[in-house]
Amino acid sequence: MRMSQPAKSRRPHSYFSLPLVCPPRTSMKFPVSVLAVTLALTSLSLANPAHLVSRVPDPVSCIEYEKYLGTYHLSYEPSCINLVESCKDTIISNNATDIWGIKSCVAAATCQGVVPLISIIQCEATNVTVPDPAQLNNLNYNIYAGIVGQCAWQEGGCPITQQNYIDFVYGALSDVGTSSWPDVNSVIDNWWQYITKWTATGETVPYTNFNDWLHYSNSS
Repeated sequence: MRMSQPAKSRRPHSYFSLPLVCPPRTSMKFPVSVLAVTLALTSLSLANPAHLVSRVPDPVSCIEYEKYLGTYHLSYEPSCINLVESCKDTIISNNATDIWGIKSCVAAATCQGVVPLISIIQCEATNVTVPDPAQLNNLNYNIYAGIVGQCAWQEGGCPITQQNYIDFVYGALSDVGTSSWPDVNSVIDNWWQYITKWTATGETVPYTNFNDWLHYSNSS
């Protein structure tokens, strides 16, 4: 969203001008001991980077997330459960932490919501350290290319269209061997349109914006 620029204030007209007098420059000197401490702290921070810690929701929240499995914006879709379960099983069986490198997880996020999906995984995948969405790895570009096609490798890439997304969802459901299929209008109205509304990029969604949605959207 483009922010409007504040109006510039006008400087009152003056018939007199005074020369600007700048004080002489002085160089700032720091004691050697301060510099040494600063360098030492910097080296320590580089040698000991922060580790991502899994935030496991409390038991009551875990029950609530399981209760609304397959429900997104008050709309229940059983086929979404198949994507969520496949995503969760893949993570647990492979001790995986690259959530957005798993096709079923990316698809599941779009029908379950990012925060609910990650919370469900954190509740059940106790053998894996799964950080909160904002700390997850970026969307694997090969998965993105699988959504939009060969144009992903052209200079500047190309955005996800509505039809790209529909094909991606049905393809992901086919991959997990689903026994139920969503109505295409439900896919558009209940899943795709919430992505385009959040990204505010019009009728298509570029990689960067979809990647942001996977990290910072908070809908359920």
